[in-house]
Formats: sequence, C-alpha cells, structure tokens
Amino acid sequence: MASAMSGPGAGGSRDILWRVLGWRIVASIVWSVVLLPVCTTVFIIFSSIDLFHPIQWLSDSFNDLYSSYVIFYLLMLSVVIIIISVFNVEFYAVMTKGQYSFLVVPCTSSESLDRPAAQTCLNEYHLFFLLAGAFMGYSYSLLYFVNNMNYVQFPIIQQYKFLRFRRSLLLIVKHSCMESLFLVRNFCIVYYFLGYIPKAWITTAMDLHTDEQFHRPLDTISGLLNLSLLYHVWLCGVFLLMTWYISWILFKIYSTEAHVFPVQPPFAEESDECLPKVLNSNAPLIIKYLAFQDLMLLAQYSSSRRQEVFSLSQPGGHPHNWTAISRECLSLLNDMTQRLVLYQEAAATNGRVSSSHSVEPKELDSPVKQKIELEPSYQPAWVKLLLQCWLCFVTAKTPDARSPFGTPFGSSMVKRVAGIFDGNTCYGLPQSPQLIRRGPRLWTSVSGQQMPEFSNPSPYTFLNNAEGRTVRQPSVFYSWIENKREQIKNFLSKRVLIMYFFSKHPEASIQAVFSDAQMHIWALEGLSHLVAASFTEDSFGVVQTTLPAILNTLLTLQEAVDKYFKLPHASSKPPRISGSLVDTSYKTLRFAFRASLKTAIYRITTTFGEHLNAVQASAEHQKRLQQFLEFKE
Repeated sequence: MASAMSGPGAGGSRDILWRVLGWRIVASIVWSVVLLPVCTTVFIIFSSIDLFHPIQWLSDSFNDLYSSYVIFYLLMLSVVIIIISVFNVEFYAVMTKGQYSFLVVPCTSSESLDRPAAQTCLNEYHLFFLLAGAFMGYSYSLLYFVNNMNYVQFPIIQQYKFLRFRRSLLLIVKHSCMESLFLVRNFCIVYYFLGYIPKAWITTAMDLHTDEQFHRPLDTISGLLNLSLLYHVWLCGVFLLMTWYISWILFKIYSTEAHVFPVQPPFAEESDECLPKVLNSNAPLIIKYLAFQDLMLLAQYSSSRRQEVFSLSQPGGHPHNWTAISRECLSLLNDMTQRLVLYQEAAATNGRVSSSHSVEPKELDSPVKQKIELEPSYQPAWVKLLLQCWLCFVTAKTPDARSPFGTPFGSSMVKRVAGIFDGNTCYGLPQSPQLIRRGPRLWTSVSGQQMPEFSNPSPYTFLNNAEGRTVRQPSVFYSWIENKREQIKNFLSKRVLIMYFFSKHPEASIQAVFSDAQMHIWALEGLSHLVAASFTEDSFGVVQTTLPAILNTLLTLQEAVDKYFKLPHASSKPPRISGSLVDTSYKTLRFAFRASLKTAIYRITTTFGEHLNAVQASAEHQKRLQQFLEFKE
C-alpha cells in the first residue's frame, strides 16, 4: 500500500511545485535574457574605450552592436543563460575584436612568409581568455557552495520585486568588479606556473607554431604585464559574473515572493493547494517555507483569513483547519526540541554518542593501566589455524632472539601480548572483553620491555568471567594492528594543523542544528499570533482544547534552548558582514530563533494574563509560566 501511494504523492508534489514556482522560474529566466542586451551593450562600449576620440568610439561601438556576429553571439548567450553554462566568457572574448578574437592566426615571421604555404600560429591571447573563463567558472562554482549561495533568504519585509532588484544591482556591480580582480590575479599566478602545459598540448594537437615576434609568451612576468590584456580579461570577468549574479538574484527574488494559499478552497479540485493540506503534506521544502510564511502573514495581518482558521466544518462542526495547522506546528517544534536534546547529549560525551554495550573500565591491580575496548572479533577457521601455526613458530625460537625494530614478528612482542592475560589480573572482568595493553611511543622498539612469560602459544586467550563463562580474546595480529592504529590516531590528534583541516568546526555543527530554523520561526510566530487572536476572535473555542499542549511544547522548547546556549561556542555570535552580496544571516539564525520563542511565549501570556493559571500544566511549567507572567524571564 505504501508503494501504491508514493506515486500519486510524488506526482502531487511535482504538480504543486510547478503551479507555485513554475511561473516564477520562467519569469526570472525571461528577465535575465531581457537584461542580457543591456549588459552586452555596456561591455562593448567599455571594451573599445577611446577617451581621445569619444564620438568615433561611441559610433563604432553602436555599429558593432548591430553587426551580425554580435547578434549571433547574443542568441548564443541567451541559450547559455538558460542552462547556466561556464563557457559564455568565450563569447565575450570573441566580441572584443582585434587580436583576441581567434585562436589560430597566420604567422608573421619572415621565415614562414617565404614558404609557399604560410604557417599558422597559436594566438596565446585567445587561449588566455578561454582558460581564464574556465578558471572563473570553476571558481564561481566553488565559491557558490563555499559561501552557501544556495541558501535562500526570505525577506522579513515584503517589497516589490523591482525595488529589491534595484537595491541589489549596485551590490552586484561592486561584488563582480572586486571578485573579477581577485580571480584575474589568481589566474595569472596559476598561468605563470602551469600555462605552458595547455599551450604545448594545443600546439602539438593542432600542429600550430608559436610566434614570439607577434607577442611575448604569457607564461612569463614580462608577458603577463600586458595592461591591455589584463584589462580585457578583467572586463570579461566582470560581465561574466554580472550575468551569473543577475540570474541568481532574479531567481531569489521571484522564488521568495510571498504566495497566498487559500485556507478553504472555493472548489474541491483545488483542495491540494489549501494551506492546512500543504502544511501536512510531503511537499518540497521551498513549498513548505512559502506555506509557513503565508501562515505567519495570515496570523498577523489578515482577520478574515483567521476566521477561516477558527471556523467549523459543515456539516459535522469539527475544527479541521485549526487542528491540521496546530498539529503541524507542534510537530515541527517538537522535532526541534528533540534535535537540541540529541545535540546536548552528543556534546556531553565530547561529540561521541555512547553505545549501549560500552561499560566503564575498572581499575585493576596490574601496573598496566591503559585499556581499549575491542569490537567482537570473528575469524574464519583457516585464519585461526594460520595464526596458531605462526604463533607456535615464533615462540619456538630462543628467548634471546629479539627483533630490534619492535615489529610484531619478534618473540618479545608475542610474549608481551601473551603475557598480558594473566589469570590473577583478568579474573572477574565484565562480560564485554577488555584488553589491557601498554602504550609505547610511536615507532619505538618494544624489545626492552619485560613482561611475564605465558606458556600458552594459542593466538586466543580464554578467560573465565565472574559467571563462569569463557571469553575469547582477539588474536595477536589483530591486537597489534589495533595498537598501532590507536597510536597513530593519538599522534595525529595532537598535531594542531592536521586537526584544523580534518576536524569538524564547532560553528559548523551549531549552524547545522538551526539550518532550517526560519521555518520554525514562522511556525512560532504564526501559532502564537493565532492563539493571541483567539482570545477575542475564536467564538467557538477551538483553540482552548489545544492551549495546554501548545504551552507545554513552548516551555519544553524554551528549556532545551536555555540549556543549549549554555554549551561552549553556542553563545558566540559570528560577525555579520553588512553591505555584501553574499548573505550570512544563516549564521545567526539561532539567536533569531531564541528571540522569537521568548516573544511568542510573552505574546500568549500578556494576552491571556491570569487566565493561564487555570491551564493544566506540570508544577515546573507552572513556575516557569509564572515567571513569564511577572516579566522575570
């Protein structure tokens, strides 16, 4: 039955995604294509700049704009904008004309002109443009995920789309200019060291020659100090990045525009788009965000739509709308509470969740103190036989024949491991096997260690626990591997530089907990506004039946949040960069969530006042609720 229902559910999710976001995506792409001729016009004007002859400069620029090849590349750029490719820098490079237009040019040397067939040479300027475009495309793709540009921020204050785009346009130009400058600098460094590789490969593959009289090699310092080349590459990078950023910002503006979901659809066939059903369905995440945003706006500003939420069904008289909305909001908040509790438990164990079979190590009488807990070992029969034969062979040697390198194949190593399991020492261990071992320094010899002899040559040691059961210990070779693995792990964990690159940053773990906190904030605001409005607008009393559950959920979440912010690194507020195109508000979502939660509780307590004393709650929650009523929180 689950598989039968998954198909229509997935189809319904795609349908509502297309109905809500389809026209927005199409509109953002259309506007990106419409703005492309404007960007191309500005690019052509600046690429052929001539301040000493301004009239001729402008006339030549407009003549180039109406030429056939520019119109052709505009159409190609429009296709590229639709698929967001990284190769549109090539079209910008071709539109610059002059010495940067073609990859293959006739050689200008005197030797080639005397021949009956003139040779063709590689135009390294054009190759430099193409490689710069690939480097910028790769850097843009990398920075897209490094800066979390896939994070979509919903505006707090709803504005017209034109105003939002006009505000972002100056930031796009500024950010593109600065980023293109840094990318050109980095590419010049890379090309200086590795530029000869693609140049040699292309000249060999296409049977081209290099004409050093036409221009100097660009993989030298003197060749890279070509201001005209650097300016045109920087200009191509600016308009390339502007093209991408305009498409990106238009998609964000259109996708985050508020959408109104009807509470009660006028027709039965439109019931899939009603707000209660969208909130309780497995809709795409962007649709859920828009639904909770609409719930917040509904609860805060629309009295007529709030009446639809508080209304009863006809016939039957059941509050289906309020039940569905409140159930989804409470479920979302309970999930956040469980997430915070799990994070606190993980932080209490230093990031490692304790397993159910682990036990506390006991202090033994043996001078060897260090212990490790080994996993249950399973060895096939042929491995057991091989290890027994190997151990019998090495123990048959003379006791003085010791390996000077501390390898596991020396008799001293065998004696050391075998002598660990002394009967007096190991008697009375818990049921989970505990292996006692020394901790020799890394890569040092163990030949000098004196350990008691043990006559049993078997690779397994059988111990009797307190219940009389026989416990099988792991093999010698497995113990040596585990010993070395732990030593290497401890050795590397003390190196700060290594742990900096391979350990998880505490701020990243904190941000992961509140990655979708914006949806929880809207659930808090929408639920609290509806509860506060029900004090005067709920004529049927549908909210009173769920008010104890709502208060219990909010107060439990408040306790979890208070405990969470007492953990290390949780209260440290990351710096927020103002005036930047890259949004960093996701780093401070936990503080916005804490403020929204406290505001939601105060909104309910100030509205109901002393009436909340009649609400059924635990003694601890009653005490906490009284602190909110007295404004002591």
